[in-house]
Amino acid sequence: MNENIISPFLKVVTVDDSPLVAERMGAILNDIKGIEFLENAKTIISARNLINTVKPDVVILDINLEEGEFRQTGIDLLVELRQNYPQMKIIIFTNHNELHYRLVCLAKGANYFFDKSSESHKISDVIKQWIIKK
Repeated sequence: MNENIISPFLKVVTVDDSPLVAERMGAILNDIKGIEFLENAKTIISARNLINTVKPDVVILDINLEEGEFRQTGIDLLVELRQNYPQMKIIIFTNHNELHYRLVCLAKGANYFFDKSSESHKISDVIKQWIIKK
């Protein structure tokens, strides 16, 4: 097999309102062969628009997002994505690493739940496994 040809690509979108985290995730994702990192969305509304337009294979989603007057969380978007895109892979990536949040997110359909402060390296491992399985 020719190692220069990596196909099919996984399309990945991140949803995080922190520019620093978005930049860090972009760097991690851009180092993975076999994915196409599309964009980061900062709000629920922009995430919804981006996801509905590009139909990514993977969404990396924070729980706490700034959303103005209508306060929604990443958990709300998780539920919506799971209903509308049942095959989509969803990784929760958050500083809210309490057991309650982990259990809620996994029960609502997240494939994985990772702590931003200590588990960012696990995201690339998981995505690499999904590339192999695709």
